[in-house]
Amino acid sequence: MRCVFTLTVLATTVATLPATLRAQNLRRGISDADLVAVARQVGKRPHNDRVTLHRVQILEDVFGSDGRAAVTVLDWPRLSVHQRPMPRQSRLYCLRSANVTASRLGLPASEGPYYKMVGWPGSNPLVTGDRSKNPIVGFANVIARAKAGASATSTASELATIAVRGDASVRIEAARLLTERQDLRKVIAAPQWSQIVGRATGETEDVPFKIALAELCSEQRLEGLVDNLAVSLGPVSDPRYARCVGRIARAMHGEGASAILERRLPNLRNPRDRVAVLRAIGATNTETALALLLRLDKVMGKDAAVEAALAEHRSPQAKAAVLRRKQ
Repeated sequence: MRCVFTLTVLATTVATLPATLRAQNLRRGISDADLVAVARQVGKRPHNDRVTLHRVQILEDVFGSDGRAAVTVLDWPRLSVHQRPMPRQSRLYCLRSANVTASRLGLPASEGPYYKMVGWPGSNPLVTGDRSKNPIVGFANVIARAKAGASATSTASELATIAVRGDASVRIEAARLLTERQDLRKVIAAPQWSQIVGRATGETEDVPFKIALAELCSEQRLEGLVDNLAVSLGPVSDPRYARCVGRIARAMHGEGASAILERRLPNLRNPRDRVAVLRAIGATNTETALALLLRLDKVMGKDAAVEAALAEHRSPQAKAAVLRRKQ
């Protein structure tokens, strides 16, 4: 297993992530925060017509509260895209210091310290049940220990365990964090990589989770990964997964991506499998894929699977072929 990190691969991966994956950034909220705690809003009052003050009670510190029982969170209610504390709910709060802003507003030091919410989507999740067993709190504590100086090896091991066996509320976040951190990926032990690959290939229900694990393995450039991922094409018929496999194949093998996926075609009997593999070939967006699909288009005539694959390919020739079919 080789650890090769390229900015090009990472940029391609991030730019093409499904919206459902891009939307959640709990890991970034925790990492960017000065204070993270399970807390609830217990008071609210306007400071003026632009700023509202929320009194937030600390129920359990993750890091940064320094033993305080409560803090004040500034809120700008006129901002439409903005997180704000919600009353009577125990939530994980990721807060950044706002003492400078509070001083500029003339707020009394006695009501501080003052904070504002970090604002990353998904960074203010609801926390229910026993907090000592809550997966969101557990995930936050892993990051807190890392920020406090825990070794990369122990942090990577904990995150890999969450990514493979963790609760649905945090397992994608753990996989994404490992994808973004080369320093953590390179110290994951070989047995854990085997578990990650096994879960990536075996998962059939949670497609965004499957994609997150596949892209984590891709960033590590694991040998034989595309062949392993291609086995799920068909059993997992979601187009998002086929596109993911196509992107990964292109990032890892360039113009050879199409040939690796094409090897599966002669052995397929289920039409659904054929559709998924051809779609993944189209998603590689390679010249070799285009040549194959145009050849199949000419030989097969009206073929919905080939048409779907051509629609995935972003070249002008593929778009023209799809347009000719519609006309």
